[in-house]
Amino acid sequence: MRVEIIVDGHDEEGSSSTASLTSLYRWLAQDPEVAQQAEISLDSGPVGAGDMGGAFEVINAVLTHGIALSSLAVACATWRSSRPTAPAVRIEIDGVTVTVEDGSPEAVRRIVDALGEPLAEPRTPVSGVGTDAQQ
Repeated sequence: MRVEIIVDGHDEEGSSSTASLTSLYRWLAQDPEVAQQAEISLDSGPVGAGDMGGAFEVINAVLTHGIALSSLAVACATWRSSRPTAPAVRIEIDGVTVTVEDGSPEAVRRIVDALGEPLAEPRTPVSGVGTDAQQ
């Protein structure tokens, strides 16, 4: 399952979306569950005519199975909760986008239900994970 993770805007400290994206990438790479269940990489995204390119715009993740999506959602939400004011994090699969907001079990369930196979019981998050599904 191929997943794209996008960080929108700036955080409270004024970090750009590229700096926040890089921070989230490092966070995901160091998360043992995500590292075991997904292959993640930074991508500059498509370069249009007149664009210089080169800046990272998206995290690509290839998940080994559907349950790995809950680990990814919890890790994204935990990263957001570790920041005083975190920018929005969007997770997209096959054109369906969900915004990660908090780390509650209900929010993780909504993310997974919107993007993949329904979960019987999501793993308990370290902090809250939330979503606002946009279809």
